[in-house]
Amino acid sequence: MTRDIALVVVSLIVLVTVMIGVKWLGSRFSWRPELARKGVHVATGLYATFLPFMFGEVWPVLLLVGVAAAAMLVLRLPRLAKDGLGSTLHGVERHSYGELLLAAAIGVVFALSIGNPVLYVLPMAVLTLSDAAAALVGTRYGRKFFEVEAGTKSAEGVAAFFLVTWIVAMVVLLLLSDIGRGNVILLSLIIAAFGAMVEADSWHGLDNLFVPVGIYLFLAGHIATPPLDLLLLAATFALVLVAVVALAPAVGLSAHAARGYTVFVFLICAVTPAYNAILPVIAILAHLGVAKVRPWQSAHPNLDFLATLSTVAVFWLAIGEITHINALHVYNLTFAGTALAIAALATRHRLVLAAAAAAGLALLLFVIAGWNATRTSVHDLPWPWVAASFLPCLVVPLRWPEFLDRYRGARTLALAMPVPIVAFISFAVRS
Repeated sequence: MTRDIALVVVSLIVLVTVMIGVKWLGSRFSWRPELARKGVHVATGLYATFLPFMFGEVWPVLLLVGVAAAAMLVLRLPRLAKDGLGSTLHGVERHSYGELLLAAAIGVVFALSIGNPVLYVLPMAVLTLSDAAAALVGTRYGRKFFEVEAGTKSAEGVAAFFLVTWIVAMVVLLLLSDIGRGNVILLSLIIAAFGAMVEADSWHGLDNLFVPVGIYLFLAGHIATPPLDLLLLAATFALVLVAVVALAPAVGLSAHAARGYTVFVFLICAVTPAYNAILPVIAILAHLGVAKVRPWQSAHPNLDFLATLSTVAVFWLAIGEITHINALHVYNLTFAGTALAIAALATRHRLVLAAAAAAGLALLLFVIAGWNATRTSVHDLPWPWVAASFLPCLVVPLRWPEFLDRYRGARTLALAMPVPIVAFISFAVRS
């Protein structure tokens, strides 16, 4: 324990030293803010890539990222962000939570991959090197730009991300795994294409979370998949993606959001049986339907709701892996509550319709729980927990619908998450 704490302290000193060094170099050579920001990103990312070879347990890394995230929040204070040490991260004008999401990604991917370094090193190496290459190439050589809801990105930057990821993935897989070379090339190619699409569609620095977690999920599920099966999987995903993007305008989705939702559902199906995507898909459909009845006061409601759903999925996946207690029941309970809170807005105070929606979701929830019974250490989902979870998700939208007119994603989570968290703690204590 003493060694681990000492390494945590040293790691924090390294982080501060890097930021001081980048700030000095930026002032000395008149670096652009984006270059300074990426300098910190690359230095800390490279250091983080070696964490599996420094720590054998999860808790020191969680302590490290927790303290680092707290320090990043302090550096967001206006005075520090403008002229102080925080200017190395916040000198750019665009709005981003990248440094906080990087810390979260390190903790989540480390916890999920403990004992299997390739599953950590590859996602973190891609995040560190490919993301920096995309940003710098796009900034310096970008000529062909395309619009996303939160701004623009360049085709040159996406191409750089793809090429660097393909090379990095092949090198890491050859060094840290024993899969065949043909499979290395094909798997690396798919990871590069998948990662480039996720990076191109990310916003507000969310690629720092979505890229490594997405690559981890895909790699963990398919590192041993035969080449022909990989080709079939890639072809199926491509066909589904094309179909969803083609149908997106009919339901009020942009191509950007449609790709994001498709990737989200695809990753759920990659790590768990497909029926565990049913309630998330219902939540998405409810969101799209309610948007026509009671629009969300947000510049990018579809992307913000996608961020909400992704937060739920990553949270329960990480908690389940860290505690070694399967969280599928509470995962589905959270998505059922999310779907109910959104659907209740569409009923326009019609209690009978809202109650029918709650009953239907509860029935579906119990059916899915039965299908998951052999996969989780919790073999039942007591109805009092479901009732307690559904109550705020039903009452608040009916009684105070304006509560969900702004920050709908975060406020929906505030309604849907607390009871499942308490239920999980209860299940863990009993286990």
